[in-house]
Amino acid sequence: MRRRKNHNRPIRRALATAELAICLPIVLAICVATIDLCSAMFLKESLTIAAYEGSRLGIMKGGTNARATARVRELLDERNITYDAGSVVTFSDTDFDTADTMEHITLTVEAPAAGNLISATQYFNNRTIQAQVVMRKEYANPSN
Repeated sequence: MRRRKNHNRPIRRALATAELAICLPIVLAICVATIDLCSAMFLKESLTIAAYEGSRLGIMKGGTNARATARVRELLDERNITYDAGSVVTFSDTDFDTADTMEHITLTVEAPAAGNLISATQYFNNRTIQAQVVMRKEYANPSN
């Protein structure tokens, strides 16, 4: 029996090389974008959790802005999130110190994307990511 030689083999190798050259950059770009997007989602969720936990301390009887801000910073530090110490927490017009019973307070937590994401792409690099939580003050703070 005679064995036939496959004369198309070099052509198939060239085709596979061309496919790899075209597809590999696309697949790598998708992988990097996915990692960056997941990092941004983790940052957003961490900010939301920190805002919620800070608000929970602030709405209680005797809850203050200082307690809420300290809790937010504690949670962000646990997750190794870098933030601007002066503007990490902002409150609505009414804050925990001055709110009456059942008054709505908005607590906003923000952090820069740069330094908090695994890969710093241009889409998120110069942005600030923030999360807001709105809660009602359970009891007005006693007057001093």
